[in-house]
Amino acid sequence: MEQTGKSKWIVGALGLTDMEFNVLKSVAILTSSRTQDSYLAYAGGNIPGDCNIMILNTEAPEAMIQWSVMAVKPNPPVLVSYTKEPPADFDQHYLQRPFGPAKLLVLLDKIAKQLRDSAQVWEKPTLSHRAPAVMTTGEALRALVVDDSPTVTRQLELELRNFNIQSEIADTGEAAIKLLERHKYDIIFLDVILPGTDGYQICKQIRKSTYTRHTPVIMLTSKSSPFDRVRGSLAGCSAYLTKPVDYGMFRETVEKYMSVMAQT
Repeated sequence: MEQTGKSKWIVGALGLTDMEFNVLKSVAILTSSRTQDSYLAYAGGNIPGDCNIMILNTEAPEAMIQWSVMAVKPNPPVLVSYTKEPPADFDQHYLQRPFGPAKLLVLLDKIAKQLRDSAQVWEKPTLSHRAPAVMTTGEALRALVVDDSPTVTRQLELELRNFNIQSEIADTGEAAIKLLERHKYDIIFLDVILPGTDGYQICKQIRKSTYTRHTPVIMLTSKSSPFDRVRGSLAGCSAYLTKPVDYGMFRETVEKYMSVMAQT
């Protein structure tokens, strides 16, 4: 689905009562005339395959079975758990019953923004359901992700977890340097455009330190000119990924440097 200008998102519902689904449908109808995000609502067996957001009643066994089939397909929808109590994982999107139109619309708009932002991170914005490629046993590796976008850092954190790599976040280059002075990281993901000192200068500082001189540094940027790649190489980066990142290239890059780390 094209996500430029006004975006129309498909919202599915599993396990909702007729009254609850009517609230969702009413919200979708009200957004049809907006200049920003609008929504289409579907339920049960009528949900299209390109559904973006799924509201799931986690206490409905049949709905849970339907979701278990959808969740393993490529590009599954963003899950919204519909529960009596908030889930243990507060990063999980949820609706607490009973819900009203205002609360539902705020949540849908929040998810729509995240979907748009994630499209700027990955060429195909999807969370991986593939098993970790290598090194799934033993102590987890550690990554430092340096980026001031919460959406970017969250996406990278989730994907790195599939490789058994734990992540720590810094939103500025200065914060990253302080963390590097206190902790050891196996790999660093570094955005070029940061508040304060840019990524190129931070990469040079990383390479000057005895402790981080040989740590793989993967630079992330929305720029794609040959000059930017030259600057990254001169700063000492190990690899260069242009946003939106090709997901296959991301996996290939991570697997390459994990193999190197395993030998050190």
